[in-house]
Parts: sequence; structure tokens; C-alpha cells
Amino acid sequence: MRLLKKICYTLIGLIAGIAIGLFIYKEIRASKAKDILIPKHTTALLQVNVDGLFMELMGNAISNPNTYFFAEKDSADRKREKLWRTGMKIPAMLYLFADSSNAETYYTIQNIGNIDRFKRFIQTYVAKDLDSIARPLDGGFTYYQQKKLAFLYNESQVIFAIGKDSTDRSASMLELLNSTQQDWIPAHSWTSKHADQHGNDLLWTSSNKDWISMDFQNGSIHADAFFSSEQWRFPDAPQALAVSGNPVLHAYLDADLSAWLKAKDSLWKDLKVPVDSLYKYYGGYIDLQWMPKDVKQMETIISYEYDDNFEMKEVKQEQEVDAPNLLVRLKASPHLLGYLPEKLFYKFNRKSEGDIISLSTDSVAGQTATFEKAKTVFNLTYQKNASVIKHLGWLPFFDRWEKIRLEGRARTTNGLQLHGFFILPHAKLHALYQLSDN
Repeated sequence: MRLLKKICYTLIGLIAGIAIGLFIYKEIRASKAKDILIPKHTTALLQVNVDGLFMELMGNAISNPNTYFFAEKDSADRKREKLWRTGMKIPAMLYLFADSSNAETYYTIQNIGNIDRFKRFIQTYVAKDLDSIARPLDGGFTYYQQKKLAFLYNESQVIFAIGKDSTDRSASMLELLNSTQQDWIPAHSWTSKHADQHGNDLLWTSSNKDWISMDFQNGSIHADAFFSSEQWRFPDAPQALAVSGNPVLHAYLDADLSAWLKAKDSLWKDLKVPVDSLYKYYGGYIDLQWMPKDVKQMETIISYEYDDNFEMKEVKQEQEVDAPNLLVRLKASPHLLGYLPEKLFYKFNRKSEGDIISLSTDSVAGQTATFEKAKTVFNLTYQKNASVIKHLGWLPFFDRWEKIRLEGRARTTNGLQLHGFFILPHAKLHALYQLSDN
């Protein structure tokens, strides 16, 4: 009995010692993360709570050891460099910043602890063609760029850049990496100044105090956000059209977007929608319903071939295609019908009823448009469906969502507060594990 008690006390002591050690280590890392600096002209910042996510995953792994440690893996997965063996000294809080010189590109600077391990990690997960594409720069630096991703490194540091295009960023990255950082500011204080929330797993903030936060939980991701724009106007008493049928995806927005529509004239011109008419006749409400099954449409396929005289000629062929069963309803003047193109990606049947215009890839006959009081100015619901996945499967992770729910309330006349969640298949497994699992 004494031996059993001694063993129990020893185990309890070991567990307590490990817990205290982890707590102290975590606090030291959190303290060091507060020293991370960003340029004073930062316009947007993405914050990733690395240690918080790691602790959540570790706890979830202890609860689900069979899934994390004993699940079958192919030989290729077993030979790959482990994801956490990056060769970099990843801090407790990871920051990606955009500055005023290029607001559409995000940068992060990290220290390298093991250059060989870093290269193996990069070649495994980021750039398999590192050796063939990377080019040397003065000062012992190496630069790699493939489309929107670029990174520049030497033996001790690396800077990553993610942007909207493939512009060469080596000059700006060298400037940031070689900066003395004398006029840079603490990243954590910038976040505190520009966002209402600070403790989530992911937090994006902008200089005009828009923000998005995401909390990764077991089986789901919860999201909150706030956006504002002088180009938006939200009503005091929101309303929504009654839902027709049983859509698997339904969304509506009750807002005056006249100024925004006018500002996006290049977008509407690309879609061959006359912006002047849209701005003039649009009434401030739109909703979308996506029904469970596709509909059949005929589409003209144009190809080219040589005739008997070896001259190129155009050949048109009618082909039946699957189109999503969509119903789009706008509050607008009936005059807008005459300006809308018959085909926007798909052929739409058009109908006007009072001040409501209905566009449908199926028949719109029998659809009655009735407004009802609503609690939110924006709402989106989605239930996993094969038709939606078929047409939107190109979106990252879209085929993994079992259910999505987002709702937006007007906090001011031009400020929108969003709240929602994304449900994944396995309720007991951490969301990040499910998204990263192949």
C-alpha cells in the first residue's frame, strides 16, 4: 500500500512539474511575442495565436489518440518532413502585416534556427522547385517567387510575402529585412488599438478599425467581424423576402449600396452590366436561393477546325450542361430588366413583380415575392449539398463544410457586425486538424 501511494504521489508530482514547466515556458514565449515589431505605417495586420492553437491541438490529441497517432498513413506521408519541424523560431504569436506602400501584400519576418531543416520544410510544403527557381541576391540572400507567394532568406532570417499578383517584391522585402526597425511599433499594441476583440486564434485588423476574428473549436469554427464603409447605408427596420421552396444555400442583403455600385463600375463593365442603370434603378435589396438539384440548360460551344480547303472555320454546337438551380431576387425598378444581359455565367429567365425582379436558371413561374420583418440586414445559411460543391468546389476547403451560418446586424448606419459558424464533419476533432488533414 505504501509503495502504491508513493507511486501515485510521484506521478502526481511529475504531472504537476510538467504542467508548471509548460505554463512558465508558455508565459515566457508570450512575453517575448510582445516585443515583435511592425512598421509604423502598417495598414492591416493578421495575428495567429500559435501557442494557443498548439495547446488546443495537444489537448484534442490526448482525447483522440487513435485519430492523431494511430490512423493509417501512406508511406509518402511517413517520409515527409514533419509540419512542426520548420527550421524557424516560430514565436507564440505570428504576425503578417501590410504597410502603406503596398496595402495588398502581407509580409512576415521570422528567424531561422536551422537552415538545412528550413530548406527541407520549404521544399516539402511550400516550394518543391526551390533549387531550380530561387535566385541568389547580393548580401548572401536567396529569393524565390511563384505567382502570389514570395520569400527571401539568408542563413539567419526569412521574410515571406503574399500578394494579389506576381510582381517582383525582392526590393521591398530586402528593405524590410535590412531595416533598423528604430521607428517600428509593437504589433500587440497596434492590434489593441484597432480591434474590439483580441483573444481569438486568428485576428485580422485594419487601420480603419475593420476586423475579423476566428476561434477554432472541436468540430467547428466560430467567426465574428466588423466592417464599415461610407458607401453603405443600412435600414433602421430591416426586411427580407420570404423563402421560396427549400434552398440548400440562402443569402440576403438589405442595404443601400448605390455609392458602392457606382464605385465598382469597372467590375460591372466586365460583366456587361450597365453601371448607370444599375445605380439608378437598384432598390437596395438582393437575395439568392440555391435549390438542391441542378437544372439542364443548352449552351453553344464554339470550336474551330479546318475545312477541305485547309481554311479555318468556326463551328457552333449545342450542348446540354448542368446549371445550378438559382433564384436571384432584386428590389429594383422594372426598367432594370431591359438593361440586364440574358446570360450572366448562366442563362436566366426573368420576371418582374411590382418592385421585385426575379432571375432564375429554372422557371420563375409561381414565385410570389413577399417581404417580412427581419432581425438582420445580412444572412447566409448553407447545408452541405452535392450541387453546390460541384460548382463551388474550387473554393478552399468548401467541400468540408457540413453547415455554414452567418448573420449581420447594423451597428451603425454604415457599420455591419457579423457573427457566424462553420461546422465540420467530426464534432470531437479540432477544426484545424480537420482542415489540415489530407
